[in-house]
Amino acid sequence: MQFYQSGEINIQTKADKSPVTNADHSSNKLILSGLSSLYPDTPVISEEMDNSAYDIRKNWDYCWMLDPLDGTKEFIKRNGEFSINLALIHHNKPIAGFIHFPVQSWTYYAIEGKGAFKKVLSDESYPLSDISFQNSFIPKSRLRVMISRSHSGKHEQAFINTLKDKGYEVETLAHGSAMKHCLIAEGLGDIYPKFGPCSEWDTAPGQIILQEVGGKITRCDNGKPLSYNKANFENPEFIMWGPGIPSDL
Repeated sequence: MQFYQSGEINIQTKADKSPVTNADHSSNKLILSGLSSLYPDTPVISEEMDNSAYDIRKNWDYCWMLDPLDGTKEFIKRNGEFSINLALIHHNKPIAGFIHFPVQSWTYYAIEGKGAFKKVLSDESYPLSDISFQNSFIPKSRLRVMISRSHSGKHEQAFINTLKDKGYEVETLAHGSAMKHCLIAEGLGDIYPKFGPCSEWDTAPGQIILQEVGGKITRCDNGKPLSYNKANFENPEFIMWGPGIPSDL
């Protein structure tokens, strides 16, 4: 937030042509230090570091997966829609997830089998299921489809057109970073199709948060959940389904 508020943002371009800033690196350094202190025996995978080779990683029972600043383009634009994503991975699936939004002071988190929660400022946390199911009971003919504010394209639009052709009324909602995942878990959106580049650290915490309120993420090729700590960190195409939304629309 010091970088965000001061405007002292140094922007560079990575090999994949995505932007990275001094705030990404500073956040990464701080969180890695904290994880090392709290959990010295648990390795970390981060977007902003040179990660271990797969021959080493494939033998890990547990690892942390970190995106120290998800939504760098939104951070640069100063629209507030960026987050810090952290998940604990056990045997290729997330079992705990934490997504923090610094501008809004929102923290969404979930532990497998314990539920998903939202914490606002210093207030007590409250279960997302208390509100998500209230908000998700909408007429079946109306669907709220989330799209990326900076990365959606013709394939997502084709998916929306398919829903319209089936007779659904579609409201399109654009948001950055993992905010889409959290709003769906909160019952404020129904579906998020993702057909472009997306990495494991973008979705890991959102997946467990969504699962704990009755939603899910399914791969487009086989209908299974996303898996993590793969040889390649890139996700396949997927669709995120909110609580109570059938995946056979």
